[in-house]
Amino acid sequence: MSSRKPVRRTPPRGTPASAPRPFLTPQASPLRREVERRSAIVVLFLRGLPRALPALLVLAVVAGGLALPGLGGALCLLIAALVLTWLVFLSWPALPAFGRGIRVLVIAAVVVMAVARLL
Repeated sequence: MSSRKPVRRTPPRGTPASAPRPFLTPQASPLRREVERRSAIVVLFLRGLPRALPALLVLAVVAGGLALPGLGGALCLLIAALVLTWLVFLSWPALPAFGRGIRVLVIAAVVVMAVARLL
């Protein structure tokens, strides 16, 4: 048997690394505060799901939008774009510039595909 102490993987309580991060953005605009407040229940629900499930659901809606012709496909794609826009809005302050750009391009691509379905 070994006399070594077990390795502690988390910092001890009371250290700055273990302090909880605020859910709401500090010094946010009134619009951001209201959106974050109203989104809190849904975000907490999504956090309780398996990590890949929300992404797979959005991917399924996008795939359905690409598979369906006409108005049905456009509506699926627009719903996916709205969900992605909401998630990007909530995560915007924590994203680096490159991450913001990629997310905006993805949303723009989904909207372009929705418009193409209508034409």
